[in-house]
Amino acid sequence: MLSCYESGMSDNHSLSPSFSPSSFFGNVPEGGNFLPAGHIHVWRAIVDIPVARLQVYQETLSPDEQERAQRFRSSTHRRRFAAARGILRHILARYLRTSPRDIRLQSGPFGKPLLQDLADQPLHFNVSHSQQLAVFAVSRDFAVGIDLEEDRGSLDYAGLAERICNPEELATFQELPQAEQRAAFFRCWTRKEAFVKAIGKGFSFPLRNVKVSFTADEPPRILNFLLEPRSGRGQASETGSSSDDWSLFNLPLGQGFWGALAVAGKPSLIRGWDYQLED
Repeated sequence: MLSCYESGMSDNHSLSPSFSPSSFFGNVPEGGNFLPAGHIHVWRAIVDIPVARLQVYQETLSPDEQERAQRFRSSTHRRRFAAARGILRHILARYLRTSPRDIRLQSGPFGKPLLQDLADQPLHFNVSHSQQLAVFAVSRDFAVGIDLEEDRGSLDYAGLAERICNPEELATFQELPQAEQRAAFFRCWTRKEAFVKAIGKGFSFPLRNVKVSFTADEPPRILNFLLEPRSGRGQASETGSSSDDWSLFNLPLGQGFWGALAVAGKPSLIRGWDYQLED
């Protein structure tokens, strides 16, 4: 059972000025591409990057990904999507000891990115990005889901809580002091999103069908979930049979962002790295 995070560096390590401070994320040491059994690596990256570096990343994308990037109306969103996918390839290439250009990705039935033609080197991963920030989770042993959300001041979090919470969760949320509701909502939202990304369901999975802890005095936990009838009641055959098989963690991403990591298993250690462009 994981008792604490480890950053791989001391708490007073220096971070890039582009990152908000967080003692969880550190600079990548020598051997940072070694991923032992039972460990999970979480990477944090800035996706607003110089044009020259963006072009390098764009050249690694598949035709399908390049087409997806062009669907964004905003040029900023197009650049950020391309940067996130390019950085993902560079991160995966570290563990697979290959060139980012040789990383071939495919999408699962509900859009989750997966490695293609690498059955001899299994690697689980997931990615999330919001505004200028992206996070990536990598594991050799466990299915993982990661979610990142910006704490936007204009967000109608009370209204959104009615959409993502089941009746019991909503009652708990509404009973909280108003000063605690915003943080509780983001804990609830990111934890649910991380779980549905881990099981590969994405937006197709009703968030009300997964129950999580989210008050300040509760540790992060997946309490229960209900899949579609054809998959079995409360079962996730590919990633864990019950809520007891799952682990859930907060991600200390820095001011203005909330994040969560869902793991289909019990990792022994989670380490955090800050991705640097010179990688």
